[in-house]
Amino acid sequence: MISPAPRVALALLLFLSTAPSWSQGITARTIVLGQSAPLSGPYRAEGEEVRNGALAYLRRLNDAGGLYGRRIELATLDDAGDPERALANTRRFIEEFDVFALLAYPERSATPEVLDLVSASRTLMVAPVSGASRARRPGRSVFAVRAGYAQELDGIVAYYAGLGLRRMAILRPANAAGASRAAAVRAALAKRELPPPKDLAVTAGGSAAAAREGKAVGADVLIVALPPPSAAELVRALRQAGTGAQIVVTSAADAAAVAQALGVTGAGVSLSQVVPPLDRISLPLVSEYRAAYEAEAGAPMFSPASLESYLGAKVLAEALRRVGPEPGRDKLRLALEAMAVHDTGGHLVHYSRTARHGSDRIYLLAIGRDGGLLH
Repeated sequence: MISPAPRVALALLLFLSTAPSWSQGITARTIVLGQSAPLSGPYRAEGEEVRNGALAYLRRLNDAGGLYGRRIELATLDDAGDPERALANTRRFIEEFDVFALLAYPERSATPEVLDLVSASRTLMVAPVSGASRARRPGRSVFAVRAGYAQELDGIVAYYAGLGLRRMAILRPANAAGASRAAAVRAALAKRELPPPKDLAVTAGGSAAAAREGKAVGADVLIVALPPPSAAELVRALRQAGTGAQIVVTSAADAAAVAQALGVTGAGVSLSQVVPPLDRISLPLVSEYRAAYEAEAGAPMFSPASLESYLGAKVLAEALRRVGPEPGRDKLRLALEAMAVHDTGGHLVHYSRTARHGSDRIYLLAIGRDGGLLH
């Protein structure tokens, strides 16, 4: 497997530049995938989670003999969370190294510019760890493996509307991404002929003010679409403000991290995830992921992001298995598009010539009276 150590990364780049009989990232013994991720700087932990999730599955696959005699390798270039570096790394993978496909870019690396470049080059990207709609547009070269933010928010609205809770508000970041999530809630409510949501933009450090406003709107359901630790901070402020509304935290925040941060003060709060709960070991996908990830990372530091990238590597490998011993990019695209229903181990994914989001499934969890997660 590829190590993040600088000297090993340099050796990998030399290998990519000098590999014999290179064609579309394939040699007689290897298929090389590319990934840009923050492996330094403030977003390093997120980048390492996503990289290690993909590596965990690939190690498991390669230890079992790979696919048709070839090992599947992942080359990761550090972008430190800088969009310009992510774009430059992606251009190198496509134009200089000619990797076979791109795998499991973290959300801040899967920028609009990167996705446009990927689609223009017709290089495939599988499993961007992102819920953005731009990462799942029909006909593009990008195949996501989980529900997008729009599908997730529609599922949340459907669930609570089915319980008779009609008045909803969304508390979201004061930026374009937050506005798009508010629009998704508005569309989900309109589809069910329900009143539009109260849209509350939350600025940095503005949890107390947002909580007072959240209580004042009189909603039945407050949807908190903020990343950690802001999500937990806002939930705590909402509870202190005395809101009686049902609080739902979206997958923008790690459910386990939010539950741990809130403890018993979070009892009754709901949390949504777009991958299976990390402790649901009755699902083969979760059980094998936990064993493989602990072996790769050296510790049981499980997260939804690393499970998503593990799932992405598994889906890509299944498509390659269906392609057969003579892989090619066009063949991989067709194999993915033909994956109408595939069981990854208790979690279904599905694609077609127009569908690129992999799954509509969301999992609603709750914080119990003891502060633990219930599902």
